[in-house]
Amino acid sequence: MKRLVTTLLTLLTCGAVYALPVGNPSEASLFMNGAFCEGSSVDFCDPCFSWCDAWSLRVGFYGDYVFNRNMQVRLSDDDSGADVDTTTIDTNAGYIALNFFDRVDIFTTLGATNFGIQTGGQYFIGANHRVEMTFETAFSWSVGARATLWQCGCFALGVEGQYFQSNPDVNYIFDTVDGSYSYINDLDTQYQEWQVGVGVSYRFATSCPTIALVPYAGLKWAGGRWSFSPNSVTIDGAAGDTPDLQPAKLWGYAIGMTLTLCDVVGVTVEGRFADEKAVSVLGQFRF
Repeated sequence: MKRLVTTLLTLLTCGAVYALPVGNPSEASLFMNGAFCEGSSVDFCDPCFSWCDAWSLRVGFYGDYVFNRNMQVRLSDDDSGADVDTTTIDTNAGYIALNFFDRVDIFTTLGATNFGIQTGGQYFIGANHRVEMTFETAFSWSVGARATLWQCGCFALGVEGQYFQSNPDVNYIFDTVDGSYSYINDLDTQYQEWQVGVGVSYRFATSCPTIALVPYAGLKWAGGRWSFSPNSVTIDGAAGDTPDLQPAKLWGYAIGMTLTLCDVVGVTVEGRFADEKAVSVLGQFRF
């Protein structure tokens, strides 16, 4: 009987905005065995078929480190301002994935994220000084699904979709020209992102024990919005509307590699480009 483990968290971050890893498109089909039970194929015509064989659980660590997410200032629904120079995020989280029929994953992450902005200050302090905005480390979460659509030998085609949210409060704004710090008490923000992606992978495997290398490549479309609370106090103490931020580029691509051992544990490393510069790490273990 399969053991259900429902929690795995964890915290800590350090410096860098968020976009989401594409992930290995065949990930839902890579972990065929569990630590406490040997996997078996699902055959509905088998008289010995059990629904317990149709699902499995994986837990692990998820780390995503975005060195620059291409963002721009949104002045209104029809007008956009200047690009933000650098937007960064580091996320460390627990990862939980529920798998069905070795084809579909439904997953969530629970953890902590640290945001940062470096850009011109005309939209935040009313002067064209370069500023650095820091935020308090905030709880973050995401939900998503991934499915293997087609397999032919070692090739696989898969799709994924995700949603991410965090609500970081502004800590302070540093003016790099005059060296002044302004600590902010009333500036709340909400970051949201949604993404869909498609990718292909190829599995290279050995036996005794089973070790597999699974390189992959994927394309993604990611939309989002970073909303600042209206009529917040700005650096010069004047009340006024603070602009929202939105992705400057919606399309990106990813390349990565998954290493699995005995179809039970695995580590995935991925790099993402075009709409962002980022690297992510996912280590997981199937029960």
